Amino acid sequence: MILTVTLNPAYDLIYWVKEIEQRGETQLSRAYRTHSSAGGKGINVSIYLSTVGVDNIAMGLIGGHTGRTIKRSIREKGIITNFTWISEETRNNVAILKKGQQDNPIEVNSSGPEISDRALNQFMEQYETMLHRVSCVVLSGSLPPGIPKDIYRKLVKKAKDRDIRTIVNTGGEHVAPAAKAGPFLIKPDIRESKDVMGKELTDSQSIIDAGKKMIDFGTKYVLLSHGLTGDILISKDEIWALNANREELTVKNRVGAGDSLVGGIVYQLTEDKPVREAVRYGLAAGMASVEVYEKFCRDASLVQAQLEEISLKEMGDEFQ
Repeated sequence: MILTVTLNPAYDLIYWVKEIEQRGETQLSRAYRTHSSAGGKGINVSIYLSTVGVDNIAMGLIGGHTGRTIKRSIREKGIITNFTWISEETRNNVAILKKGQQDNPIEVNSSGPEISDRALNQFMEQYETMLHRVSCVVLSGSLPPGIPKDIYRKLVKKAKDRDIRTIVNTGGEHVAPAAKAGPFLIKPDIRESKDVMGKELTDSQSIIDAGKKMIDFGTKYVLLSHGLTGDILISKDEIWALNANREELTVKNRVGAGDSLVGGIVYQLTEDKPVREAVRYGLAAGMASVEVYEKFCRDASLVQAQLEEISLKEMGDEFQ
């Protein structure tokens, strides 16, 4: 059983617009397509896993009408939930995709509600209980106000103490504490900042240097992106470059693509595939997801088509 943790869930609203016009004092547009769904990076992974038939449990902190909507939505998809309820309303996130510029969505993400010590302590109790039932924990996303910045380190350590595999997908200042706990795999989110572990990611060597720094803390695998169609997978002994054919990609919606990637990796690991092949499949799942209007591609043939376009190459000694 897989456990996903989303400490800062959201309800996602996506709007596709042809243009944004200046009308007097107002910038105005009318959406020609909309999509709404439960969100937050861990919840997105749960939803992806449910589409490929992997049983999973979703945990996190939710509240208010939005929280009830999120819980009902994902339970309808067959996902087990064990949320901690808070007194404040769960946030909404908005993405605007302008026609012809779907590669660069405008995203407006709320910081999230303030989390009390009482709610956090209750969550931690529930988390430790759930660790008795699972073989892998996926920790994803940003942290709401009130949550300690080193929370991912604590959650990874508790899982590792029970020999449970952990996968972390977060960004910014939350990456280093998580890496220092030594998860099985970490995928830093570099959408907002390309600074990872104090290193600015400017080329392959800087990516590898940042990855090696995390490996030194005991992390087994580091996956760092360099654009929509490429990733570098780093372990203690090997470095792999994954690249795909951008020319074959028709972008409709990038929202959730990174979570499809993580979900694809977890899915393949449950099938006992080698990590590098699981990552290759995850990249294919992420690429296929940008070719559909929903956040996740449910067409296995599209994923397979992308998989055939992805090369996996071990990098030379000059990058070690």
